[in-house]
Amino acid sequence: VAAASAGADEHCVHILAGHAGPVLSLCTVGDVLFTGSQDCSIMIWDLNNLQYIGTLPGHTGPVKCMAATLGRKMLCSGSQDKTIKVWSLETFSSTKTFLGHSSEVNTMTVLENSEVLLSGGEDRSVRVWDLLSLTLLASLEQAHLSGIFAIKQLDGSSFVTASRDRTIKVWTTSTWQARCTLGPPHYDGVSDVAAGSRQGRLFSASRDRSIRRWDVQSLESDLQFTSAHSDWITCLALSPSENTIFSGCRDATVKVWDAELRCMTMLTGHKGPITALLTVDGHLFSASHDRTVRVWRVDQFEKS
Repeated sequence: VAAASAGADEHCVHILAGHAGPVLSLCTVGDVLFTGSQDCSIMIWDLNNLQYIGTLPGHTGPVKCMAATLGRKMLCSGSQDKTIKVWSLETFSSTKTFLGHSSEVNTMTVLENSEVLLSGGEDRSVRVWDLLSLTLLASLEQAHLSGIFAIKQLDGSSFVTASRDRTIKVWTTSTWQARCTLGPPHYDGVSDVAAGSRQGRLFSASRDRSIRRWDVQSLESDLQFTSAHSDWITCLALSPSENTIFSGCRDATVKVWDAELRCMTMLTGHKGPITALLTVDGHLFSASHDRTVRVWRVDQFEKS
């Protein structure tokens, strides 16, 4: 058994352990990795040597999402406790708590080249926060018919949201209005989306076990893989080149795909559902209910 697991684990170069509960979210800024957990804490790790640096306490519920901005030297974290905390990356202390979501905060992103944080929640709303004045700019109520699972920037003027209501919507940042709903919808909740500005592609993953590829210009789906995993797909990540796609599943596996959604390999070793994926240079970080984050070497999958 040991030999078999070693073979399956050949791409795994490190395991980050320390959380007392499932790891639910990942975020990187500069050479630091943050891991958010059901244990209500955020742990800080040095990406250079993968050593533990410290812990950010403060949330009273599981930390479900994070986003950071190096320019403002801020980390933002969203929790089941309905709050968003803003942390200074210089002092590693909480500088502000945003209140407004009426239920758990599931997802967030900082818009590139702006000082704006977008957050999506179980309350079906998207909230727009100004990171300069630390105030609420806009509240998009009933953005979806059900909880919002993912928010990702699409390009300089738009972002997408994905929901348990099976749909993906495109929004305009100048007006905060919905531009369109992508169709046809998935057959179950859309758990995550990964947008690649370089290749002009958007990928969506769903509890219906499928992965879809969308063209960012036409906003039409040009490819889909219907039985990509054997259970709910929970998260997606793109390699820096956007030529490799990683998908995490409730069955504890991570699959590696090329841009045409051909499966190249499966990464096994986790003992619980995968909750989040993140790529940094030639490495993939995967968070799991097994309380660990695994670090995989994945640059060998890139076509040179």
